[in-house]
Amino acid sequence: MFKRISLLLVSAAVATLAPIANSALAAQSSKPAPPELENIVFALDKAASKQDIETVMKYYAPTFNHSDGLTRDLYKQTLSELWQRYKNITYRTEISKWEKKGDLITAETVTMVQGMRGAENDNFKLDARLISTQTYKSVNGQLQVVSQQVLAEQSSLSTGDAPPPVKLKVPELIGVGRQYVLDAIVTEPLGTSLLLGAAIEEPVEAKNYLNENMINLRPLRAGGLFKIGQAPFSSGDRWISVVLVRESGITIASQRLRVSKDFTGNQYTPLPEPDTTPSRVRPRPNNDQTL
Repeated sequence: MFKRISLLLVSAAVATLAPIANSALAAQSSKPAPPELENIVFALDKAASKQDIETVMKYYAPTFNHSDGLTRDLYKQTLSELWQRYKNITYRTEISKWEKKGDLITAETVTMVQGMRGAENDNFKLDARLISTQTYKSVNGQLQVVSQQVLAEQSSLSTGDAPPPVKLKVPELIGVGRQYVLDAIVTEPLGTSLLLGAAIEEPVEAKNYLNENMINLRPLRAGGLFKIGQAPFSSGDRWISVVLVRESGITIASQRLRVSKDFTGNQYTPLPEPDTTPSRVRPRPNNDQTL
């Protein structure tokens, strides 16, 4: 069973991230953040690491909106469900850029999360990193988050004595209808071990947060998954995930793919892999999964 993890205050991006195309933010990035911004970021990390949902939500405005379609109430519900699964989870956030205009502060942050899911026969380890932009507004002298947009995200779940180490290479941004390459490379020799794997693509929607899907694992003849997918013909974010299984463990790696009608640059070119042939996959009618 594939378990989709959406991390809200967290998630991931191990690849090099493109900066926000905003000269004002870039100009502010070298300056120390205002104390009130540093205080709220520290307070959110502390409360989230303690899984104190009521304290966390005090810092979110009633009109809070999220780029994935989450309202404040839905955000609270989803975060609570995540913490029910992960009893041991820690958050650490850094401010990379910020800008202040009037009573609004816009900040780009990098949040790193680690956690353990300790249920019986389900001791998954979580590692994630999220790049996002938050807008804060001062209300009665207290900053509150009024909106959030996810810029990049990647996460990894692993379990077992020796889960396969995976290097996931997927573009972070792509034009509508463009083909892209997915490489999920196991970075150590397999020896005689049998490797099973599968890939899945889902639209980023509030209803898919913490969703569970059944997938079919297939034996892999090479040290990983190598596929060619095609972005949909409309803008919007997608979750690209791979599941790799061997006798000694399981690894689930996920990354967000942003699909934009305004993007026309070159697509990601994979590293050459000997004796592998990517499988070409195109979207099928009435089917959100293209991998």
